[in-house]
Amino acid sequence: MTTMSESLLHLHFLSLLLLCCVSPSSFFLVDDLVDCRPDQIQALTQFKNEFDTRHCNRRDPANELVKCDNSTGAITKLSLTACLSGTLKPNSSLFKLHHLRFLDLSENKFISSSLADEFGNLNRLEFLYLSSNGFLGQVPSSFSNLSQLIELDMSYNKLTGSFPLLRNLSMLKVLDLRNNHFSGVLNSKSSLFELHQLRSLNLDSNNFSSSLPFEIGNLNKLEALSLNSNGFFGQVPPTISNLTQLTDLLFSTNRFTGSFPLVQNLTKLSSIEFSVNQFSGTIPSSIFTMPFLSYLSLRDNNLNGSFEVPDSSTSSSLEVMYLGDNHFEGNILEPISKLTNLKNLDLSYLNTSYPIDLNLFSSFKSLLHLDLSGNSISPTSLSSDSRIPLTLELLNLMDCDIKEFPHILKTLQNLEVLDLSDNEINGKIPGWLWSLPFLKSVSLTGNLLEGFQGSTRVLVNSSVQLLILERNNFEGALPHLPLSIKFFSARGNRFRGDIPVSICNRRSLSYLFLSYNNLTGPIPQCLSKLTVVSLRKN
Repeated sequence: MTTMSESLLHLHFLSLLLLCCVSPSSFFLVDDLVDCRPDQIQALTQFKNEFDTRHCNRRDPANELVKCDNSTGAITKLSLTACLSGTLKPNSSLFKLHHLRFLDLSENKFISSSLADEFGNLNRLEFLYLSSNGFLGQVPSSFSNLSQLIELDMSYNKLTGSFPLLRNLSMLKVLDLRNNHFSGVLNSKSSLFELHQLRSLNLDSNNFSSSLPFEIGNLNKLEALSLNSNGFFGQVPPTISNLTQLTDLLFSTNRFTGSFPLVQNLTKLSSIEFSVNQFSGTIPSSIFTMPFLSYLSLRDNNLNGSFEVPDSSTSSSLEVMYLGDNHFEGNILEPISKLTNLKNLDLSYLNTSYPIDLNLFSSFKSLLHLDLSGNSISPTSLSSDSRIPLTLELLNLMDCDIKEFPHILKTLQNLEVLDLSDNEINGKIPGWLWSLPFLKSVSLTGNLLEGFQGSTRVLVNSSVQLLILERNNFEGALPHLPLSIKFFSARGNRFRGDIPVSICNRRSLSYLFLSYNNLTGPIPQCLSKLTVVSLRKN
């Protein structure tokens, strides 16, 4: 006679056999499920069968897909990412797994699916990841039942409505709602300001249109606060200075106004991102002595006046600083030259009344990226005798009123990216440019260039992958392109003759733009293999 325990064991074995061996789209291994109760396996099987799971036939050894409690047999962890396709319905068997503590359903294709009220039944959840699924509609109020949640990620969906009702989530430390369609006002009574344990809050790329309430200062355990790309406006409240644990403060692309926010006592900050707002006034000098600040972006504001960089800032941690598109007065370059640890510096479109002397950057021993576009450059500082950091990998001198090809470039043996667009450089491109060993991208659009100096063999053997010669005065035959070329544009010149057959040997070439020239002759058949080709107006 068969005992009850033997029957259960038999049922357990059959469940495992059904789930792991019969289905051609199986994606759990027996080892995953040996601790699981039959009813839990059945619910999991039913959940799987609600979707197209053809992309789930794989196992990531670093990701334990299913975990059951070894004493109760209940499923406590389920991770199914980037493999389900179908509609997640309110009656889904997923919501029978009441003991789940960890659920990751990121990057699936839940077609025409909204967030079901039934998520609120999974009230033991501590970690819930639902990003990149295409979820529609509002977040149901039942999410307030998930009082054990520590991390909640609903980013990269199509969720709408005002800030979701998240009351009772008193243990929540991480909330990520970026890249949705949330909108409306973030008012002082929002449930957001009840989440006193929050360490990380990301509301990037939504449609909030609101001032920032004083109550933001209540979230004094925040370490990362990101509100980029919304419609927040008005002054940043002084209570922001309560957030003394902050390391990252990111407010770019909003409509904040007023003077520079009170962040000086936030001594743990490593990143400040305030670009593309309407901040005005001066930059407080204390910013440059913040001990851990490595990233400062203030570009495209209405900042004005001059600023001081204390002498002690020579040991500053600042590595990235973007100050372009502001209205500074006086000589700000000398103070900046004290920040000798900078690696990336953007001073584009400063609207200064004096030309910039490149020699002022000689103190930077590790500078990699320098953007001076939209400024007037002192002609004498473009000579080969000038001192400029030899470490430079990217140099942007677009729209700098340059008349001759800068000989200073010859010394930049580490240069990878060069932009000299929209100047008035005439004559020919010097042959030594193509000898720079790491040069990958060259943009010379909108100049008065007429040709190439020396043998084009140097160009052919260069390392250049992107070459833009648009809107110049080039004439004659097209040059033989670098063997490494991927993108070539020479629109708006006077090149004539045939397209050279040698172009078919450029196996990396994907994009070719030769419109608005005087080219004739047959079109090489190999061009049909390129991603984009434009030959009109020849």
